[in-house]
Amino acid sequence: MSVDTIRIHGSKARANAHGLSWKAPALTVLVAAAAFAWTLHADLQRLYGMTSSAWDLAYDQQVIWNVSVGQGFYSSFARADFLGIHFELIFVVLAAVEKFWASPVVLLIFSSAGLAATAPAAYLFFRAILPTDRAESQWLAVALALPIPFWFSIQEAARDFFHPENMALALALLAAWAGIRGHRLAMWLLCVLVLTCKEDQVYTVGVIGLLMAAYGSPEIKKHWRFIVYLAGAWFLIGTGIVQQHLRDGGYTDFVYYGWLVLHPSMGAVLAAVFNPRALLVVAAIIASMGGLAVLAPRWLLLVIPPYLADVLSSHSPQNVLDLHYALLLLFPLVVAGGVGARTVLGRRTFKPAYALVLIVPALLLAWGTGRLPPALDANLALYSPRDTLSELRTATAMIPASAPVSADDGLAVWLANRHTINDFPDKLDPTCYVVLDHQPYISGPTNPAQRLVAIDQLASSGRRILFDDGRFQVWSPAGA
Repeated sequence: MSVDTIRIHGSKARANAHGLSWKAPALTVLVAAAAFAWTLHADLQRLYGMTSSAWDLAYDQQVIWNVSVGQGFYSSFARADFLGIHFELIFVVLAAVEKFWASPVVLLIFSSAGLAATAPAAYLFFRAILPTDRAESQWLAVALALPIPFWFSIQEAARDFFHPENMALALALLAAWAGIRGHRLAMWLLCVLVLTCKEDQVYTVGVIGLLMAAYGSPEIKKHWRFIVYLAGAWFLIGTGIVQQHLRDGGYTDFVYYGWLVLHPSMGAVLAAVFNPRALLVVAAIIASMGGLAVLAPRWLLLVIPPYLADVLSSHSPQNVLDLHYALLLLFPLVVAGGVGARTVLGRRTFKPAYALVLIVPALLLAWGTGRLPPALDANLALYSPRDTLSELRTATAMIPASAPVSADDGLAVWLANRHTINDFPDKLDPTCYVVLDHQPYISGPTNPAQRLVAIDQLASSGRRILFDDGRFQVWSPAGA
């Protein structure tokens, strides 16, 4: 090949890259908008169809409403200060929004936006970590980033309605991009926002620190330890001091690891670590990035600590990485995928457009394993009930805004803007109004048999029926 031919090919590659340079970010934003509409629509179908879950949607809605009206982080579900259970200071931001619109829809909007934003955030991260002088970089960044909002694990997080971690992944990817590109203030602010999402995000920020040590811009690279120090200080102060003080010996998720101390056995530990369902989730994430993460084995090792934290818990579905529990693994996995892609570009050249082939298997895998419609494994019955919110509001109109309420699982979130709300029959006492659904959605900790027993006992407890339209039933407090 002559020098002139090489120059012509090089010019074409640069022209193609230049032509894509403005289209790629716009494309990721369009994909994010589509993913946002998709996940929000699915969640709203369940919310208005009364098939949403009290745990944790109503739980979080009540805490955020309490913050918005100046009642602190109190949770009647736990009968405790919520910050003693989960250190999620970002609730203050959400409460500020709910000062103007006190609705669970706010939480679903933030959740869907956070999950959808993984596409443009991941694109910026991949674009920053991949070589800037290679035409393939931009195409590869697009191919890796576009399918992320549709991954099985992202669908699971959307299917689990709202958790602050749904916003943390996009914020962490943006922090990584800012650090690699040298936007120091933005990186620090984003790291703090990540930390406010949940106490376990100290691990994510720790990984950001290690990433900056290897790939950060010069002014950030030399101070990478301070990012790790920030994560460590947040953990020591937030979890080690503040949470312990607020908890005062009360409930903690650490109870799910008690079996490792009380009844340990090598067989049980190995069975948990090598649980096929959990391993398949990790394998699906790696496969969704074309297996590139395996080319960065040192970075892939960073997935092990959060993986063990999940699978060694006795809490299901955490130990099989269902619902939102895989989110903590995603940042180190995406980082490993980015470093693996960088390794590939360091070894070989290929036509830039060939990178787009990665999109097809990733989307097929998302459709074949996902559980959000129209994915193959979706439970369409959860998304088909009609909107019955107006009927519920009519049924509960007589309940005073300050009165304690015990409501069926799918109804609780619409009644959560009060000091005391619980999922029936948990913590049921004589002062509560009881709101039941004749077509109930039951999930989480609610035991269907115990629920039926509690219903049978309502009439003999001194309560009377205040409303019954064949769909919703309202009982008075005892003796009222």
